[in-house]
Amino acid sequence: METEENNTIPTGMGWRIAATILTFFGAVIGIILWLFFYAENFNVYQKIAIVVVILIGFVAVMGASWASWGMKQTARRNEKGGTQSCSD
Repeated sequence: METEENNTIPTGMGWRIAATILTFFGAVIGIILWLFFYAENFNVYQKIAIVVVILIGFVAVMGASWASWGMKQTARRNEKGGTQSCSD
């Protein structure tokens, strides 16, 4: 008896994973470069504000790219008769 394993990545996952990795490292590199080369003329509160804005941008990009995938998965689960959420 042979069992077949399905190790394929679901459609749409590849670019989301790549975007997540690239955006994360881009945000970290952006914070490091900004703090070392451009932040010397700003006070501590301004430096914190820029770092927070960079992190909010990262979260926004991740939310936008993964939300559509999550909605598709929920729709698929509901079509197959999966469990409903507690609020329904």
